[in-house]
Amino acid sequence: MAPSKENKKNKNTKSANVSSTSFAYNKKLIVILSFILFIVSFLLYKNTLHHNYVLDDAAVIKENTLTKGGVHSIKQILSSSYREGFVNNDHGIYRPLTKVMFAIEWQLAPDKPFLGHLMNVIFYALTCVLLFIFLIRFIKINVYILFFAALIFAVHPIHTEVVANIKSRDEIMSAFFLLISLLTIHKYLLKKNILLLVSSLICFFLALLSKESAIMYVAIVPLMIYFFTETSLKENLKITVFTIVTAIAYLVLHIKVMGSIGIPNIHPTDNPILMATSFVTQKASAIYILGKYLLLLFIPHPLSCDYSFNVIPVVTSLGNPGFLLALIVHMALLIYAIIKFKEKQFLSFCILFYLISMSIASNIFMVIGTNMAERLLFFPSIAFSLVIAYFVGKLAKLDFKTLTPNWNVILKANKLVILIFGVLLILFSIKTIARNKVWRNGVILYETDLKTVPNSTHLLLFHADNLTLKDSLIGISDEERKNRFATAQKEIEKLMSLYEQMPDAHNVAGRIWYEYKNYDMAYKEYSRAMSLNPGTASYHNNVATCYFSTGKFREAVAEFEKSTELNNLDADTFCNLGSAYGEIGMAYLRNKVNDSASIFLHLAIDNFTTATQLKPTYKGAFQFLGLTYKAIGDTINGSKYLGIANQLK
Repeated sequence: MAPSKENKKNKNTKSANVSSTSFAYNKKLIVILSFILFIVSFLLYKNTLHHNYVLDDAAVIKENTLTKGGVHSIKQILSSSYREGFVNNDHGIYRPLTKVMFAIEWQLAPDKPFLGHLMNVIFYALTCVLLFIFLIRFIKINVYILFFAALIFAVHPIHTEVVANIKSRDEIMSAFFLLISLLTIHKYLLKKNILLLVSSLICFFLALLSKESAIMYVAIVPLMIYFFTETSLKENLKITVFTIVTAIAYLVLHIKVMGSIGIPNIHPTDNPILMATSFVTQKASAIYILGKYLLLLFIPHPLSCDYSFNVIPVVTSLGNPGFLLALIVHMALLIYAIIKFKEKQFLSFCILFYLISMSIASNIFMVIGTNMAERLLFFPSIAFSLVIAYFVGKLAKLDFKTLTPNWNVILKANKLVILIFGVLLILFSIKTIARNKVWRNGVILYETDLKTVPNSTHLLLFHADNLTLKDSLIGISDEERKNRFATAQKEIEKLMSLYEQMPDAHNVAGRIWYEYKNYDMAYKEYSRAMSLNPGTASYHNNVATCYFSTGKFREAVAEFEKSTELNNLDADTFCNLGSAYGEIGMAYLRNKVNDSASIFLHLAIDNFTTATQLKPTYKGAFQFLGLTYKAIGDTINGSKYLGIANQLK
């Protein structure tokens, strides 16, 4: 099929001339294909809309007091770490933009995950469309090949964690703003309007505020400009310098807010690479994991929400076959990319794009908070999608140079290749839809993935924790409750046999013993958790509950007070402290030591009041407040607060 006149000047598929303002593609076709892409992306993840909060959603949304502060917390969110407001705060992470989004969503629909899931699905679908437009603007080859690439990206099962886990909005928004930034740079190269360059840099900055790993963009920008435009080296360097300056500005802000770059005190169970015996074996382990990443792109099965300790063994010898194979493959890819770099060969670009976008997550240049996670393949999988589409186009003998051929060009292509590609899309889609269902709630996710990675200490912990959480026990039968705690105990015992020094595991073990009313064992486990991770508010609170349950109210007061000092935003702890003060006060009252009784009962009132201020829907705190007022003879306030409690669910 002969190219149209408007396409003749685009015969060079290695680099496109952006000096022309014409847009050679059929705009109507682009709109139709974009609409199809959006609908496919949305429908694939439609079954996540009614899912619950799961995995990291607790730390960033559901149990994060800052997020739950809604719009009133935005100022503090902008000047604090990503998990500020949660019990375990990773002080090295700064992603205010996505957390502000979560806070606004909580303000609009508190404790209703539907809105968060809906935003994830919508922004994912928009990102897939942006990817398609971005590819069209820069690469300028057969539109169907680029559509194939965007379609592969949209249906790839490796993205299920990113979309189904609300917290992973950071990955989506980072890619979303990076793609807008690249599109804006393309417009700048066409029109040379400085405002367009500024807009591009602003989008890059927003991507960084979504997730720090967007910093690899400083290498992606010159790569895109070099391969797909005829921009001069001087102009390319100018844009790159502005991009680097923007990245530096972000790093300065990051350091000002966080105090440093990187996550301090990464626990080896989060990133087992740290357990390597030497620097060499640490990097060998990182390269071995790069091989597993690459394999997951080609064969996304089985998938897991966790790959930390004890899932992927640390490489102990440079003779490890997995390491050697991963090293050979990646070295071969890099050498090929370098050899073909000067020619601006398409596969060379794809390889370099992949390696650059994987660089931060690779643990080769710096150790990050995890050894491996499927979400980290989100942006790098663009390169994989392009490579697959490229070979589909080649094998199907599609014309790369004709930008928008008629649809019948697909019908005339190699039928077997198109059929195989169609089967791949169907298989990926089926896997994506099936995997989405697993993310419905924590119990289903952890039970399912423990079958894939049975020795994952994190999943053993998460599952045991989820089985025994107060919220998850509401409405279940006594028999089911008993079974849950028995299962949780077995999993915690298995976890302890794999790795004893995990404080949260001891915390869950304490909860289990507390359920069995073995307060001595509960105290022992809570204390062990506290010794492994001093300064954790919840551990002090739990130790205090053991004291409280055995009638040691003064000891309980001391631990509850330590807990409130460490976390002054937890309503439950203030209510517990109020109860401990109340018990001491009532003991004095029974013994007719009225002055002491009044002191402690007023302290109880103060803490119950704080609990109701922190959580205005806290029925129990209002009940205790009303009863305590009645105990000191204030029947007016007693009736008032008991009335409020009766009105609450």
